[in-house]
Formats: sequence, structure tokens, C-alpha cells
Amino acid sequence: MRRSAAHRGFTLLEAIVALAILAAAGLALFAAMSQSLQMVRRAQDAREADAALRNAIAWSERLDPMDTPDGEQALGGGWRLHWQAALVEPLHDGATGYLQPGLYQLGLYDLQLELWREGVLRREATLRRVGYRQVRHPEAL
Repeated sequence: MRRSAAHRGFTLLEAIVALAILAAAGLALFAAMSQSLQMVRRAQDAREADAALRNAIAWSERLDPMDTPDGEQALGGGWRLHWQAALVEPLHDGATGYLQPGLYQLGLYDLQLELWREGVLRREATLRRVGYRQVRHPEAL
């Protein structure tokens, strides 16, 4: 059978091929969108974990590793901070301006911080902190 000039158009086979090409392009676009969403989710998780680590480091500024060598603290937002201190240098007496022993005994500590969320360790950091303890009173000097 021969087509006349008046009946021009797509055949069924051409329509199926066009739909297959469109479906393949749609699948590729869907895969790219899915991967982009996963990358955005991972970036948000990393940003939250970094912000929580900065908060934990700021909170640890007031921590005396000699007084509290290990412990755990809730930081909010489901984050938990666990720390452990290890003495790096032997304890020393602080000195006064008159080369006499001071009021405090000092020690240098490595403070290992671990940030946990939903039972999963998310971030770790090691800091150096000075621990102190008052061992003398002013009237003893």
C-alpha cells in the first residue's frame, strides 16, 4: 500500500520509538535529581554535625579535665557529647611571682571529644586543655 500525500503522519513504530527515547531521557533526569537530593541531604547532615562539633568545643571550654576526666553531656537536638581526658604532662605546681609554689596544681591533658546522634558516632576531636586544682590557700603563702 502506498501512502498518498494527504495522509502523512507518524506511524505506530515511530511513536513507540519517540516514547522510548522520551522515557530514557526521563529516567536519566530522575536519576540525576535523586542523586542531587542525596548530595543535598549529605551536605545538610555534615553542616549540622560541624555546627554541633563547634558547640561541643565551645561547651568544653568551661570543662576542667582534672576535675572531670570523663563524662557525657546532652547538647540538644539529639546530640550527645562524650569526653575522656588523658594526662599528657606530669602535674606541676603553679608559680607565683616570687618563685614560690602557687595556689594551684596544673596538668596538661588531651581531651578526646565524641559527638553521638541516634546511637551513631558522627564527629570526633582531640583538644589540649589545662586542668587545675586548688591545693593551697592564700593564707598559707
